[in-house]
Amino acid sequence: MNRMLRPLAILAILGGIVPLAAPQAAYALNARSWVSATGNDPNPCTRTQPCLTFAGAFVKTAAGGVINCLDSGNFQGVDISKSITIDCTGVEAGTQVTNPGGLAFQVDAGPNDVVVLRGLDIQGTGQGSFGIRFFTGGALHVENCVIRNFNFTPGWGIDFAPETPAELYVSDTVFSSNGSTANGGGILAELSADGAIAKVMVNRVQAKGNFFGIKADGSAASGVINMTVRNSVSSGNSANGIVGTSNRAAVVIMIDRSTSSHNIAGFGVIADGPATVARVGNSSIAGNINGVGATNGASLQSYDTNQINGNSNDGIASVTPISLH
Repeated sequence: MNRMLRPLAILAILGGIVPLAAPQAAYALNARSWVSATGNDPNPCTRTQPCLTFAGAFVKTAAGGVINCLDSGNFQGVDISKSITIDCTGVEAGTQVTNPGGLAFQVDAGPNDVVVLRGLDIQGTGQGSFGIRFFTGGALHVENCVIRNFNFTPGWGIDFAPETPAELYVSDTVFSSNGSTANGGGILAELSADGAIAKVMVNRVQAKGNFFGIKADGSAASGVINMTVRNSVSSGNSANGIVGTSNRAAVVIMIDRSTSSHNIAGFGVIADGPATVARVGNSSIAGNINGVGATNGASLQSYDTNQINGNSNDGIASVTPISLH
C-alpha cells in the first residue's frame, strides 16, 4: 500500500498529478450533446465539437440527458436503452431509413425510463418497416414530428408494443403514407406480453394517406389498452380511420373532438371483437364508405354531440347512444 502511495506523492510534488486526472474528465457523459451534418462521431459531442449521428451522441450522453441538432441533416436512427430526449426543434433534421425492413428508433429501456422524440422528420423512403418501435420503458413522448413513407411490410409509423405497463403520448405530429397494400398505417398500440398495460394519448395528430390511420389491437396478448384520441384527424386512409379490435386484451378507446373522414374503404370508426369498447363524442365522421360500426361482439357508444352523416353507409344502427354525465 505504501509503495503505491509514494510515487503519487512524488508526482503531486512535481505537479504531475494534474495530467493523470485530466483524461478522466474526457470520459464524463454529457448532460447535453449535439449533432451536426458536419460533425464526427469520435468528437465529444459538445456544441463546438458535435457528433455526426444520434447513435454517436447517445453513447456520450448521460441517462436523462438531451441530444440537440445544430443544423439540418440525416442523423440516422438509434436503439434507445435509457431515458433520453432527442430534440431537433427549429431545424429540418431526423432520419432516413433506406434498408428494406429497417427502422429508425427502437426503445428497449428500463421500466421507469422516459424517452422524448421532438421535432424530427422520420422518413421511411418506402423501405422502412417502422418509424418508432417500443417494447420496454416507462413512457414514450413523440412531439411535433413527421413520420412518413414506411411501406415495407407491415409499415407502421409508430408500433407501441409494451411488454410491461407503459405510456405513449403523441402530440402535434403528422403520419402520412405509411403502410403496405394490406397492413400498417400511422399508429398501432398492441401488447407484446400477457399482463401488459398500454396507456395511449393521441392529441392534435393528423393521420392521412396511410393504410390504417390509428389502431389499437389487443389480439396478441391479455392485458389492457386504454387509448384516447383527441383533437385529431384521420383522413384519406386506404382502410379504416380509427380502429379498436380485440378478442383478448381489454381495448377501450375514447374519441373526442376529432374527425375521421374520406377514408377510402372500411369505416371511419370501428370497434371489433368482444373485448373492445369505443366511445365517441364531439366528433365528425363523414365521407367514408362506412361511418361507424361495431362487429363481432364489440360495443361502439356515441354521445349525442357527434356528426355522423354523409357516409355511403352511416352505420347508426350499430351504435349504442349514451348521454353526457
